[in-house]
Parts: sequence; C-alpha cells; structure tokens
Amino acid sequence: MRNQGTALKEEIIEKSVKLFLQKGYNATRVEDITTATNVSKAAFYVHFKSKNELLETIIDRYESIFIDQAIRVVRKSREDFLRRIKYNHKWVTEFAYSNPELCVAFLTISAEMVGSGTTVEAKIRAIKSKYRAFIKELLELGRKEGKIKENLDLDLAAHIINALHDGILFEWYTNRDEVDGGRLAVTYREIELSGILK
Repeated sequence: MRNQGTALKEEIIEKSVKLFLQKGYNATRVEDITTATNVSKAAFYVHFKSKNELLETIIDRYESIFIDQAIRVVRKSREDFLRRIKYNHKWVTEFAYSNPELCVAFLTISAEMVGSGTTVEAKIRAIKSKYRAFIKELLELGRKEGKIKENLDLDLAAHIINALHDGILFEWYTNRDEVDGGRLAVTYREIELSGILK
C-alpha cells in the first residue's frame, strides 16, 4: 500500500500532465499545479525541487513505462520481422489508448521544447533517438529476412515511422469523438507496412 507522500507525488504528476497538455509547460505555473492538487507550495517542493524537476520526472516515466517497455517486450518476442513490427504496433497503440494524456503531453512538451537548448530538450531527443534506433533494428531484421524493399533508406524509414506514429496519436486524440481508434490504428499499420514491404 502506498503511503500518503507517494500518493500525493503521484497526484501531482497526474494533474501536472493534464495541465501541461491543456496549457503547455511554459504557461503552467507551480501555483496552477498546487491549486489543481489542493496542496501548498511547500508540499509541492517536498516532492520536487522545481517545475523542471517535475517535468523531467514525467519524461523519465514516459521513457521507462512506454519506450523502454515497448522495446523490451518486442525484443523478447523472438518472432520474425512481420510479427515483431505488428506486435510493436499493437503494444504502442494499446499503451497510448490506455495512457493518452501521458503520450500526447510528451508530444506537446516535445514540440514546446524544440530549439530551447535545455537539458529537457536533450533528454527528449535521446528518447526519440532510442525509439528510432529500435525501429531501425526491426527494419534491419526485415531486410535480413528479405521482406523489406531493397532500396529503402532504413534511417529515413525509421524517422518516418516515428513521425507517423506521433501524428496518428495526435490525430486520434484530437478527433476521438469522431474517429474509431481501432480502425485508425489498423489502417495506419497497413499504410506503414505497404510502404516498407516488398
């Protein structure tokens, strides 16, 4: 059972993710966070030295429970290329469906941090680079198995797949009242695969 301090820290993180998504990181003040969680500034600073430390905690969480976990479970599957890439697609789609605020907040924070030259921007770039390297690893497996188009630039393909993934997530999140998420995910997967398979 979590103690009250851990529960409060989790609440601060959850409410902050929602605020960063609604207002943006830079426009969200510590006062907004303390109001949303109904705590004093002193209570906030018991858990986080600064708003920036809170942001880094959120980014670290995204990396560990989403990116690292996706890589781990797909690598563990030991299947052929086609099964692995479909499994990766299924895993990340289901995670995003269950954790939409975290995933979309990461995207909006990423966009807000581009060009800032901060340690947060560097951390975000490293996370995105890690996931692209994993996608490239899958594509290299596909090439080794003779399933990928021979003239496909694997570095660019990994960038494009990552960009499509981010764009589809944002499209679903902003239009989820009118777009069937399952059908969107399947259609996206089919378009992705038709672009890379022989």
